[in-house]
Amino acid sequence: MSKVLLFNPRSARSKPRLPNSVLSIAASIEGRFDYVIVDGNHEADPAQKIMEYLAGGGFGYFACTAMPGPQLKQAIPISKAVRARFP
Repeated sequence: MSKVLLFNPRSARSKPRLPNSVLSIAASIEGRFDYVIVDGNHEADPAQKIMEYLAGGGFGYFACTAMPGPQLKQAIPISKAVRARFP
């Protein structure tokens, strides 16, 4: 079974927010796919964490959520790096 990596980019500098969008996806695939959530609000280097997970193998899907604004600062470069390294 392919695993799913769900990425929530950093949304705020001060107070972390619950990653509701990826939690919703996780709930909808519960029991059908194994998944991992990387939350940019809690990881010092989410890009490194994502690459470590993907390099470990077994992942068939990478999903990234983003709202227009600050989340795009992490979402775009990390998504491009994932696509370049794991086409």
